[in-house]
Amino acid sequence: MKRRLFLTSAAAALVTATAARAERLLVNSPGDGFLNLRTGPGSQYNIIRKMYHGSAVETLEYANGWVRVRHESGAVGWAFAKYLVRPAATNVRYVYSPNDGYLNLRTGPGTRYQIIRPMYNGEAVTLLERSGGWVRVKHQSGAVGWAFEKYLHR
Repeated sequence: MKRRLFLTSAAAALVTATAARAERLLVNSPGDGFLNLRTGPGSQYNIIRKMYHGSAVETLEYANGWVRVRHESGAVGWAFAKYLVRPAATNVRYVYSPNDGYLNLRTGPGTRYQIIRPMYNGEAVTLLERSGGWVRVKHQSGAVGWAFEKYLHR
């Protein structure tokens, strides 16, 4: 009896899970700034890592409101689909500085320029111009300055 029950459960799982056309989506969780990547399609599964607001994922499979994804870090797991969105065709980027959690907004394109303010992970900026690896941005607070582009993600 247990064997039949297992096969029925496995068959049901195959019916509800569908392969996804690979699509690039962004984590949209501005409230707490992250979305959990889990080992399975449900909140009862273990957390693999936090995926920060604005970070990118590639879809692999859908199952009952959950999406199996490959995060930009390379980690693969399941995320709640409600918090994943298609990127807008705009110049909006999100701060993502994994080591210290913030990025300095500066008066010019380089580290020798004065710091205007810190910009924290998940905060939005609009790109205005580029100079080398630096971009002039307008922060969501309204402050305008320069930031190193490597730490700004779609």
